[in-house]
Amino acid sequence: MGLFSVGKKKKQSGIVEEKKLMSDLIIFEQLKNDDDGYLTGLADKMLAGNPLILSFEALDIDQANKVIAFFSGVIYADKGEIVNVKEKVFMFATSDVFDDGSIEEFLKDIVE
Repeated sequence: MGLFSVGKKKKQSGIVEEKKLMSDLIIFEQLKNDDDGYLTGLADKMLAGNPLILSFEALDIDQANKVIAFFSGVIYADKGEIVNVKEKVFMFATSDVFDDGSIEEFLKDIVE
């Protein structure tokens, strides 16, 4: 179960199955550096289907620009989206994570 949503349950032949929502798979990360290996590891997780919510507060402007440029390229190549959650906090996600609607509901709750 995720922190911010309740998984929908589906009953089938007396067996209760729990459906994972995309909002259950979000990775929250406070960026501490702009190391290439660290960033590519996060990008791999995102491409595997985990939306990333990244805080840039600890980075200086040059580091933050490097990270934004890198993830913008990854998102562009995968036709994903970048959402500004709040100042210095962004969500990076592939387009398929928006299919079940749970990400929009999650973002609506935290952005407002």
